[in-house]
Amino acid sequence: MADSKQSKIAIIGTGLIGASVGLNLMARKDRKYEVVGIDRSRQNARTAKEMKAVDRTVRYLDEAVREASMIVLAVPARAAEELLRSMEPHVSPGAVITDTSSTKASFMATAQEVLGDGVSVIGGHPMAGSERSGPSAARIDLFQGAAWAVTPSPSAPEPSVRVVLGLIDAAGAVPIYVDPAEHDELVAAVSHVPLLLSVALFKLVRDSACWEDAEQLAGPGFRDMTRLTMGDPQMATDIVATNRPAVLSWLRRYQGELDTIIEALELSDEEAERLGEGVELADDGRDSAAKGADALIESLFSRAQLERFVFDDRIIGRQIKKEGEEAPRSGDVLGQMFMGAYLYGRLKEQLNRGEEREREAALRRGSRKQ
Repeated sequence: MADSKQSKIAIIGTGLIGASVGLNLMARKDRKYEVVGIDRSRQNARTAKEMKAVDRTVRYLDEAVREASMIVLAVPARAAEELLRSMEPHVSPGAVITDTSSTKASFMATAQEVLGDGVSVIGGHPMAGSERSGPSAARIDLFQGAAWAVTPSPSAPEPSVRVVLGLIDAAGAVPIYVDPAEHDELVAAVSHVPLLLSVALFKLVRDSACWEDAEQLAGPGFRDMTRLTMGDPQMATDIVATNRPAVLSWLRRYQGELDTIIEALELSDEEAERLGEGVELADDGRDSAAKGADALIESLFSRAQLERFVFDDRIIGRQIKKEGEEAPRSGDVLGQMFMGAYLYGRLKEQLNRGEEREREAALRRGSRKQ
């Protein structure tokens, strides 16, 4: 165990994420800090201690955060905000606080309201996880190569940002600087909506009269598509509750994509030919100007497949730090944060245009049905 007089890092929440963070912190051979864990579940705390994810555990919040130089809130989003208020009287001036929750805008606003500029708050969100929960599912390589969103408060000094970057580097993750609102908009599409779609698909089939027969035929595709239903229900609820507008926006756009597919399936060959004369297909030896409803459907698959290959072939949005390269300077951080705000503006423009196109498409569909 590290000397109790040395620096202390407190991990609040010793579940999958918190214990995985602890395993990485504990693994550093040159560490000069003690890792203290606390969890509302005494069993989780005991398991984290037994698996050496923390040096020791405590029972009370004030004991955990008092004199801690760094505090990691590894709990669901709303719980993280509540903890900010509860621990405020006990946090040492100059302490660094970071979190791992799935939404950032509300957390960062609460941090500013509760703590002001006396404590450095650097929001974080590791884009890694598992359908399993609890410390027994924790892994030291859970974050290896994963993106880790970083949202420093405007007043956070460079040394405090570097402390969090050190945590991320120790975990083998890649820091991505992003504006909190932009973060919430983007993860709604790539993380939160897939969670809800997983639940909807499983419920659709499970509640059907043919479930017993369908269950016997369900293969890897169905299991992969519904895997996210195995996650922590409280965390899933917090994710949706703290990001409702963005989730609703993307769900409506997804509904529009489903409507397009349904319309294509409902078209006769003659109608399809009139709408998409000579749809170009992949060159696989067949007629490159195939026509009809099948051609429209195949074009949807072909386009999605091509763009999915591109997605797999590159690391989307990651800033890879080369060996020997220094962490970004404070000016770089501010510059990236500014670009985050700029890109967020562009993102909102694109979303607004997408919504306009959806409204126009809905009007056209209504006119055709009349």
